[in-house]
Amino acid sequence: MRVRTTAKAAAAACLFVGLGVVFTSISAHATGDKPGRYTMSPADGGGFVRLDTQTGAMALCQRSAGDWSCREMAEPTRGLAEEVQRLRGENQRLRSEIRQMEEILLGEKRAETTRPRGPDLKLPTEEDVDQAMSYVQRMLRRLREKWKELEAEGKGTPL
Repeated sequence: MRVRTTAKAAAAACLFVGLGVVFTSISAHATGDKPGRYTMSPADGGGFVRLDTQTGAMALCQRSAGDWSCREMAEPTRGLAEEVQRLRGENQRLRSEIRQMEEILLGEKRAETTRPRGPDLKLPTEEDVDQAMSYVQRMLRRLREKWKELEAEGKGTPL
C-alpha cells in the first residue's frame, strides 16, 4: 500500500513540476524575467518537488525534525545519455580499428599480386641444346686425343 502511495506521490509531483515549469516559463516570458535554475512545486504529503531546469533532475524536498532536506527522485533514464555517448565513442574506435586492419590486409594482398616473382626461367631451345652437345663432344674428343698421346709417350697407362 505504501508503494502505491509513493508512486502516486511521485506521479503527482511530476505533474505539478511539469505544470510549474510551464507556468513559470509562461510567466517569465510574459514579464521578461529570467527564471532561476530551480523551480519548486508543492508535493502531496507535504514538501516540495525541486526541478533543476538545466539538467532536468528532480528531488523531493521535505521537512524532517525541523530541517529541510532534498532527496533525488529515481529517474529510470538517468545515466543513459552518458552510456550512449560512451558506447558511440567505443563504436567509432572499433570501426576505426577494423578499417585499419582491413587496409593492412588489403595492402598485403596488393603487394602479393604486384610483387615480382623472380627471374623468368626460359627453357633452352633445341639449337641451344645442339650447341651444348657439340661443345661436349669436342671436349671429349680432345680428351681422348690427349689420353692417347700420353699413352704413346709412356708406353702404358699414364698413371
